[in-house]
Amino acid sequence: MLSLYYFILGTIFGSFLNVVIYRIPNQLSIIQPRSHCPNCKKMIPFYRNIPIISFLIQKGKCNNCNKSISCIYLLTEFIIGIIFLIGFHYFEPIESITFILVSSLLYSISIIDYKYYIIPLELSFFTLLALLPNIILSTNSLFYIYGFLVGLGYLLFVYTITWIVTKKEPLGLGDIQLIALLGLWLGPLKILITIFLSACIGIFYWIILYFVKGYKKNRKLPFGTFLSLSAIIIYLTKLI
Repeated sequence: MLSLYYFILGTIFGSFLNVVIYRIPNQLSIIQPRSHCPNCKKMIPFYRNIPIISFLIQKGKCNNCNKSISCIYLLTEFIIGIIFLIGFHYFEPIESITFILVSSLLYSISIIDYKYYIIPLELSFFTLLALLPNIILSTNSLFYIYGFLVGLGYLLFVYTITWIVTKKEPLGLGDIQLIALLGLWLGPLKILITIFLSACIGIFYWIILYFVKGYKKNRKLPFGTFLSLSAIIIYLTKLI
């Protein structure tokens, strides 16, 4: 029963993150106005804004204009519900809060970067705030600092080599900020594994795009998405 409560609490938070994911990249307030249909702009009453259930009852469509609603809304509520369930069930109190907040923010970053190829500074800042209690209260704070330095050191190495060879910037500022934050969360070894895993996912994703859409020079890849999802996966390996 308690697990169900955690999951429901997560879906509610996921519903809020849907607002964040849609509004921040479009430079809109996450507070006002109330939730509304992105197409017809009609306000959504609370009884039609129940996480997961409302989407299923309305068959993924706006009740007013009948326009299809992205399945990302449903996916976000479900995944954040699972994150809450894992966090409260498997981790100690302080670590559980850190895991839930950081993973939820990383998920939001992954969706935004996938859709818009940006990593909002606001979300990076809130990720840092979510990490601070775990770092400050840790008996081995230097471990996280080393992770931060290793992440930055790797970036400096890759950036320098790529610039010398191609005269192009290999990563955006958002990716650099994200890797530094992930180093603070994961530590020195796991940040390197995360970068390697995200690169593998990126290559696999590029191959799929190549066969589906053909070759395109200077094709953009949402590396922040690959980093965020890889970091959550690597962090959860501690449960194995």
